[in-house]
Amino acid sequence: MNTEIKDSIFSLLYAMVLIDKRVVKVEMDAFFARIEGFLGLFEDIESLRAKDIIANWFVQNYKDVLREMKTPHREQYMLSHAENLKTYLYREHVFNIMQIIAHADEEFHEQEKAFLYKVAQIWGLPENHETLA
Repeated sequence: MNTEIKDSIFSLLYAMVLIDKRVVKVEMDAFFARIEGFLGLFEDIESLRAKDIIANWFVQNYKDVLREMKTPHREQYMLSHAENLKTYLYREHVFNIMQIIAHADEEFHEQEKAFLYKVAQIWGLPENHETLA
């Protein structure tokens, strides 16, 4: 996975935590745990190395993502990352993690649902994707 792909995946997933304008611990826990699992499963990276990659990315980028998510252009920011992943082999798995984060607080906010729908369209995923309902 190159740096641009990694940045887009991590940024999209962190944006899902922030999209409803609040940070909930259970969503942050899902963010970190699911990325670690993803890196292990699809990139064959050991757990300790995955945690290092995630921590380094987060320390270097979380303020930038947070700042972008507070601007009027936040949707364009998020969609640009979705566009970067349009041909990524494991985009459906990234999408599933986005859904898991969105549902982690046991609330499915309209902003989360609307954004997931747009990503599904960009990535060519079925419009009736099972967990968008």
